[in-house]
Amino acid sequence: MDGTRGDAEALVDRLVAPGGLAVAYQPIVRLGDGAVVAYEALSRDPHGAVDAEGMFAAARAVGRGVALERACLEAIAAGDPPPAETLLFVNVSPALLATPGGADLRAALPARLVLELTEQEEITDPEALRTILQPWVRNGVRLAIDDAGAGYSSLRQVVDLGPEFLKVDRSLVAGVDRDRRRQAVVTALVAFAAEIGADVIAEGVERRSELGWLRSAGVTLAQGFLLARPGPPWPAVTSIHGLEPARPRSRGLAPTLDAARTQRGACEAVATHLFRRGGLMPSVYLERAGRLRCQAQRGLWQVLDGMVPSAGITGRTFRTGIEHHVEDVRHAEDYLEAIPGVVAELCVPLVADGVVVGALNVESLVPLSGEVQDEVRTCARLLGERLVDLPPEESRGPLRRLAETAASLAAVEDADRTIEAVLRAATDLSGMDSALLVLHDGERPRTAIGPLAAALEAITAAEIDHLRTVLGPLTSCYSAGEATGRTVTASQTLRDAGARSLVALPIAARGRRIGLLVVTHRDPFHLGPEQVEPLELLAVLAGSCLATAATVEELRRRARRDPLTGLGNHSSFHERLTRAGEAGTATVLVLDIDDFKLVNDTRGHLVGDEVLRTVGTELLAALPDVDTAFRIGGDEFAVLLEGDDAAAPEVVAATLQDAVGGALRARGAGLSIGAARRRGTEPLIDTLHRADTRLYRNKAEKAARPVA
Repeated sequence: MDGTRGDAEALVDRLVAPGGLAVAYQPIVRLGDGAVVAYEALSRDPHGAVDAEGMFAAARAVGRGVALERACLEAIAAGDPPPAETLLFVNVSPALLATPGGADLRAALPARLVLELTEQEEITDPEALRTILQPWVRNGVRLAIDDAGAGYSSLRQVVDLGPEFLKVDRSLVAGVDRDRRRQAVVTALVAFAAEIGADVIAEGVERRSELGWLRSAGVTLAQGFLLARPGPPWPAVTSIHGLEPARPRSRGLAPTLDAARTQRGACEAVATHLFRRGGLMPSVYLERAGRLRCQAQRGLWQVLDGMVPSAGITGRTFRTGIEHHVEDVRHAEDYLEAIPGVVAELCVPLVADGVVVGALNVESLVPLSGEVQDEVRTCARLLGERLVDLPPEESRGPLRRLAETAASLAAVEDADRTIEAVLRAATDLSGMDSALLVLHDGERPRTAIGPLAAALEAITAAEIDHLRTVLGPLTSCYSAGEATGRTVTASQTLRDAGARSLVALPIAARGRRIGLLVVTHRDPFHLGPEQVEPLELLAVLAGSCLATAATVEELRRRARRDPLTGLGNHSSFHERLTRAGEAGTATVLVLDIDDFKLVNDTRGHLVGDEVLRTVGTELLAALPDVDTAFRIGGDEFAVLLEGDDAAAPEVVAATLQDAVGGALRARGAGLSIGAARRRGTEPLIDTLHRADTRLYRNKAEKAARPVA
């Protein structure tokens, strides 16, 4: 900026004052289907006296760069949030993030936020920056690296920070269609991003030929004047269709398929090819051990995997070997809804050497034209022909780690410890840091571990039920590395809370689904069947171990309970006496049914059993804890009350006499009670002996009374 330091100070004073900045928004467009997935917020001088570069140059010149950045974020926070399901990118520098109170800005900014780390200063300590970013990331904020391949950005900071987006600078995009050096850099960035689960955003796209080359190179997102200029909320976007010299066609797919070296690679090539056509969400499934395993998918954040061949339109196509085109999925009873809004679906069988080996499925938010249908059929034919010559992928490393944990997991007989062991094994096998296990019976609270535990525990019951429904015919559902892809409804809570990778698996035992295992992480992971199959085996093992633990617990419970009354039995009573310890206030009561033999002899043993059940029912109703009452003999019962808040023995005895004795009198019996309170630290067995002595003294006194 020209002028004196005083001019710069005056400019910055004006800009940082309330209302001193305007905000413009530029759309970020997904090149596969032309959808707007995000907007970048750009601060401007409302008077037009200086451009954005000049604003920050002036602020840095007078040492107020951070103050101007903060004012920019405050201006953005004062505006409306972006439209539903779109992200908002904002530029920040490490210097602003490191300032005291920098994280306080998070609460004022929109929920679906992406921090775009600017190139204004070098990131010398990525680990320290990652620590500074943690409060933001814990609140659902995503990360982008600006100017990847230029400026101060480096592969080191990309690896250390784990961003979801890499923004390619305009200096690399300009003329990329005719500059082989730029093409080499962008191609390398696209390949690198695919491996770390990030999306590439091309900035500054201004020419049709640039956009055409970027789409063919696999760049997923773009922004620039060609698509939309920055403007007030929310700028309209020029359609991307027809902007490039020619759309991809199946004849361009053949060389890519020829270059594939594995079946997975060939499936990925087809899915990518169809997705670039625009408006399509393709998935490729191959049969593996009786299940349809997803080999490639584009346009969705999550993959539905391990599908039974009897499920859905994909299963029907594989099972029958017949193509199925559904013009309106609302009228298809076997349509499996994973995301809302799908209108049409086309599924074509994959045939290799005359055998149906899988299916190519395409979903769309709009009706499928005849031209698109022909393209999908051609892709399916070419893929089937190529699959004949290609080997499947194999990965045994995770399976070996699973084998190492299986024996120790199977040895655990307690259900709570089994759940903890499953969660630890899930995070270890997957490399992810958080996991949730929830059982459908509702007897145990859901259990979660890791940094995202609070978000996992906050998933609503309705979301759990929806995810459970989605997983009905599947063995897993997992994120596909599509940072802007559409997601299963039940996963949006986790995604908004900062989850960037997710695997959800049903837990089954003895042919019945009993629970759900969710494993997630704050960084994007590259997931496929090779990574997920060990987790599926863990879920199967978990179901078996939990069923065994439940059986053991039930057997232990039965061994400690009287089957007739449901009260604790003789052995559990004496265990409770031992556990009560050597000190502490305690009251012991012993109860005996009067004239019980007479009831049995005159009215029958069935009535006698009913009398015993009545005592159990009345004791449970009158006592504060179900574990305080026991049946210790044929018609003898005991009560053990611990703690200073227990009423005096005579008060408790009177209460039980009213409740239990009254019910017994209606059945021709009575009740005698002996009660004693522990003396100091005496063994409770001595307290029991005193209570028992008082019981028989009371019974003797009753017997000596004349009959009225």
